Amino acid sequence: MILSGDVAFLFFASVFILFMTPAVAYFYGGLVTEKFTNTMIMQTFFAIPLITLVWGILGFSLAYGESVLGGFCGNLDFACFQNLLDDSRNIWAPGVPLTIYFVVQLSFAVITPVLIIGALIGRLRFRPFVAFFILWSLLVYSPLVHWVWGGGFLSRLGYIDFAGGLPVHGIAGFSSLAAVFAIGNREKPEDGPSNLMYVAIGVGILYAGWLIFNASAALGANATACLAAVNTLISSGASCIAWLLLAYRDNKKITVSDVIFGAFAGLVISTPTGGFVAPWVMLPAGFLGGIACYLAIAFRIKRGWDDSLDVWGLHGVAGFLGVLLLGLFAHPDLAPAAGSFYGNPGQVGIEALGLLIGGVYCFAVTFVMVKIINRISRFRQDGEAPEVFE
Repeated sequence: MILSGDVAFLFFASVFILFMTPAVAYFYGGLVTEKFTNTMIMQTFFAIPLITLVWGILGFSLAYGESVLGGFCGNLDFACFQNLLDDSRNIWAPGVPLTIYFVVQLSFAVITPVLIIGALIGRLRFRPFVAFFILWSLLVYSPLVHWVWGGGFLSRLGYIDFAGGLPVHGIAGFSSLAAVFAIGNREKPEDGPSNLMYVAIGVGILYAGWLIFNASAALGANATACLAAVNTLISSGASCIAWLLLAYRDNKKITVSDVIFGAFAGLVISTPTGGFVAPWVMLPAGFLGGIACYLAIAFRIKRGWDDSLDVWGLHGVAGFLGVLLLGLFAHPDLAPAAGSFYGNPGQVGIEALGLLIGGVYCFAVTFVMVKIINRISRFRQDGEAPEVFE
């Protein structure tokens, strides 16, 4: 039976999550120097039509088709937009048409690779960018989604993840680091921000959108969606305070970037945990997330890794930490499996194993992929100038 309330909720969620992608464009565009703003906005916006076709032609089927190859990916039942009108195949959200489930998952598939753009300022020409997005979506994103949410081998092991600690933020962060290592640092790193108004617009949309991003994983207008929204805000607040305390300790001042990055760390922490833990957990979880991401970025700077907008330090580290905390504190009345704190000591080990497998896979595949593409069509821009369409 089609539930109209759930249909309306997921339709709204898909619209708002898709709106978060242009928000990333403004956020990233304002954080970089002015000469790269147009490049960032163009590449981020272009991801929407590009990934829409990639997802519909093959990606959705690899993610949600019936498992093949031992649970590595799905079959081709949904390839080229096949069977999307057959609602009997919608085993993930039976109360809504398969088409709206497709669109919600498309919005996730669009925004995830877009996060990687922020790590590669000044090193991402248009043609290799297109090749990279297509291949990464098919070889990294879709298989990881299948492993976790599509009935693949990690879900069979008992791995749980509410809205994407591993299949969204974790793989975006660690793939970013792999791409940075494969391409190398910029010749002359230049730091922004160039337009704080762009940053403010982007952050405002992303902050509001994160509530519906996490809540959409409940796949309906229900109590789990409401819990996810509450937990998202608690985590973000606690993380921001932790970050600001460390920033003031080290610099004796607090900047706009400190407030934004501190809040974002908590938003990422809430993604895998949001609908599966009690609200009290998000206070220590968010606080710990702010500390972990702050220290990770300090470590990245000390090592000289040129992850321009700290995609690894925010999304990768916080995504992985959130999954581990879920393994500890998953509530037996809320999650498919109880966490170690509730008498299931093996769950944190299952979560850690999933992170290890997923992290190594996405890092290795991304590194090799970038090296191969770079031999065919170099990633770097001549003189690191913003050659948008070259």
